[in-house]
This record gives sequence, structure tokens and C-alpha cells, in this order.
Amino acid sequence: MCAPTGTNTRESRRVVISGAGPAGLLLAGLLLARNNEPGTVTYEVTLLDGREDYGSISKEDLVKNHRSWMLGLADHGMDAIKTLPELYHEYVKGEGVKVTEFNIYLGKKKISQSTESSASKLKSSSGSDGRLPESFIIDRNFIVAALARYVKDTHEEDVNYTPMYRTKCQYVDYENKQVLVRNVETNAETYISYDLLVGCDGVRSTVREALIKRHSNFQCDSTDIFQDFKQHHLDMPEEVSKCALSALPDIFPYCQGIALPETGGKVNIGIGIPRNNFHKLPEELKSDDYKVVSNYAKENFKAFELVDYDDFGRQWVGQRWNQTGMVHCNFYHSLQTGVVIMGDAAHATSPSIGMGMNTALRDAQVFSEILKESKDDFTLALPAFSEARVKEGNALSDLAMHLYCMDKKQQTKETLHMILRTFLHKKLPKVVSDHPQNMIGRRGVSLAEVYDQTVKLGIMPKHRAINDKIRMEYFEQKTGMVQMTEERSMGTKFVLGAGLVAAAAVTYQTYMSTGTEYLSYFFQQS
Repeated sequence: MCAPTGTNTRESRRVVISGAGPAGLLLAGLLLARNNEPGTVTYEVTLLDGREDYGSISKEDLVKNHRSWMLGLADHGMDAIKTLPELYHEYVKGEGVKVTEFNIYLGKKKISQSTESSASKLKSSSGSDGRLPESFIIDRNFIVAALARYVKDTHEEDVNYTPMYRTKCQYVDYENKQVLVRNVETNAETYISYDLLVGCDGVRSTVREALIKRHSNFQCDSTDIFQDFKQHHLDMPEEVSKCALSALPDIFPYCQGIALPETGGKVNIGIGIPRNNFHKLPEELKSDDYKVVSNYAKENFKAFELVDYDDFGRQWVGQRWNQTGMVHCNFYHSLQTGVVIMGDAAHATSPSIGMGMNTALRDAQVFSEILKESKDDFTLALPAFSEARVKEGNALSDLAMHLYCMDKKQQTKETLHMILRTFLHKKLPKVVSDHPQNMIGRRGVSLAEVYDQTVKLGIMPKHRAINDKIRMEYFEQKTGMVQMTEERSMGTKFVLGAGLVAAAAVTYQTYMSTGTEYLSYFFQQS
């Protein structure tokens, strides 16, 4: 595909996108599509990624040979994808499993709720634009592959598009506006010049390092989510719905779980445990013998009967305990270096409210819109992007970490508060404001607005103080700064997931908008 007639009157802009994940691929497609619109700028897009091109890999190979996890695709992310209609209709639509049922397993007892009726009630009360909210569960690799296939099929012959897979961004020479890249197969290195460098390269972003080095006032806080987790791709049990999200609270002692349907007759079961309770994990689950794990699961996995317990045991011992990180930044751009960051590079998050991938997709959409509104003036567009998205990114990560409390007693109080406030809001919407949990992911409601509500209700400052105290106490005891005592060991119990499960039983809005990504991304491989 070639640029429109009259390109000799247009200014060329070299854009290097580091990272071919959801945000990077969507942004590449949006920028290249801009070249076919009236304007004064032609974008020359170079896409870097150290992995192979998922758009050239068969679905069977993706499932068999590539590490993957399930994500939720809610309205925020779906709306971003639909800015390229062909991308949605021809590539993304049909890749996921639509959620039509939500289940909570309390031991062997199943509490079930149809999402269709909940969606209708929400439509009538939310004041939305009339579209029913939808939520899909999709393999992370499938959506990346769909985006990659779209970009490849649409722009493979485009002289303004240069894909460089199996190529890593090694270093940003921001003074000369060039990046050093290395081909992972040949180890050959070369410099690529840019007018704009976009960091979509994840938690350990190389591009973000340029902001750290150049700006003394750039604040970047990178931590972990205080959880260890494992995930399993198993045959779907007959009694488990193929279109249901199933929460598994207390699946094992001190562990929370989730079961998410996959395509191909599979179910993704993820299990996580908070860091400060890991020493309480049953010894059988610390064994390297899959038979020991298999027998333990057969005796203690109460929710439903697995098809093959030995398969569960093999997958359990065959993977390490995984972690993932969180990132907070105080701005997302630098005019001096010609850099902008988005997605996990800007706001990697704990998955407890979902919305991670959806927010990354939204980043790409918003940046493209800002470029158009600013008539492609980077000096206007980059600061405007930070102004629009820093509040969203930080609200995302802070809500994910502190909307739930790590103290069991306080979280129980907060769950009761949410139940009561949700009930009263439905009865007296003009008198009693909604609970923040119910606002997440709602079309037309930003995460910054949700955050503002948590502050006004006193939830955020209270939970942040308690959670920070628990994490600090764990660090002090782990490093030996403070000696562990019996009294201290019985003091707190982290229950990420318990409040979410109780909330979901009260109102489906939480899960339909964000919940499919909640525990699913929570169990991703880091």
C-alpha cells in the first residue's frame, strides 16, 4: 500500500515503535492508516520486537509452543480496536470466548449468575450510550497474533512500514535521536534514527531508561504485585460451563484461583498465593514429584472434578512460581529525547481490577487522536498525551493495588460497605453515590474518576496505609531487620481476591467490565 498522491508535499516522520504487543501493534496500524488521510505528514513506521512475528505463526503452534495466558477484553479495549473497523471485524472478532455466565465455587457449592440479565439491568441504569457492555476472554497470544496479522496483511507492501522482529532495542542514544538494535539470531547491531521513539516494551522498558537518564525530575517506581502464581491449561471438565468465568476462592489453603474457558475444549486454571503467606503453603504443593501434587489436588480440589489430575500435577511442578511487576511514572513523554511511553512501560499493574491490556490499547487510540487534533505537532501532542494518560495510568495501578485491603478484617468491612452502598445506590441513585468497584470499566467513566471516588470515600488512603504497612513488615522480617514473633505471624492475612469475589456476587458490573482480565492476567507468566 502506498501513500496518497501528493506525498511530495508531505513531511516524513520516522517513528520507531519498540514492542509488538497490543499497544505497539495497534499504534502502528493507526499511524500507517493516517498516511491515507489528508494531511501534511507521512509516518514512516519501524516496529521492533525481540520475539518472532506472531502474525506469521499458526494458531496451533501458538498454543503448543508459545507461553500464553488468558486476558479479558472489555469495552475500553474493544472500542480502541474498533477505531480500525477492519481490524475488529476481520481479525479480532471471534478470537475470544464471550462471557455469558459467572460462577463462584465455595467448596463444592456453585453460585451461578447469568450475565445477559445483568447486562440488561446495567444498560437501563447506567446512563450509557445504549450499547450493552460485553466482555470476552481471549488468549493473549491470539489477540497479539490478530493485531500482527492485520498490520502484516494491510501494510506488508507499504514502503512506509518496516517490521524488525527478532530484533531488540539495546540502547537509546537520545542526544542523537537513534536507537541501537541487535538481531537476536545473528547478533548484528545497527543504529536506527528516529523523530519519535515509542516505548511499548513492557515492565523492563529500555526506552523508559532514556527518560530516567535525561530527566532528573522523572519519577519511576517499579515494584512487584506481592503475589506468586502458577497457571494450567487443562481439558475442560464436563460440569464447567464453556462460557463462564469461575472464581475459586480458597482453592487451596491461602490460595485464590480462577477458571477461564479457552478455545479448543480447554480451561485455564490459575492459582496464586500472597508473598507473606507463601511459607504456609502445604508441603505437598512444594514437592517436585508430580504424583504428590496430583494426589493432593485429587483430595483437596473441591470445586469440580478435573479430567486428569496427573496432567495438573505435571504442569504444576513443570513451571516455576511466577511474579509480575507494577510501574508508576509521573510523566510519559520527553520532548528533549523525542520519546513517549505507553502500556506496561508506563503503567504495568497488579491485575486485581483488570484493565491492563484494555488501558494499553486505549493509550494507542488516545495518542493517535491527539496527533490528529494537534495536526501532528509533536511539541503539542506529547505533553497532551501525558496530561491525558498519566492520571489514567496511575489510577489504574493504584486502584489495582489498594482498592482491596491486605488485612482480612478491613477487607471484610470494605466488602460489607460495598454491598450496602451498591444496594442504596440502586434505590437512591441521586442521594447515595456508587461504589468505585462498580464504576471500573464502565463506558464513559475514566479510571481517574474511579480513583477520585475512592479518595472521597476514604477507601484509598485507608487501604494504602494498611497495605504499605503489611508489605514493609514482610520486608523487614524477610531481611532480618525485625525478628518474627508468634504474635506477628498471626496478625494479618492477605486476601487479594476475596473482596473481589464477594463484590462480584453482589453486582456483575465489576466482572463484565473488568473481571475477565482480573485473575486471568494475575496468573500470566512474567
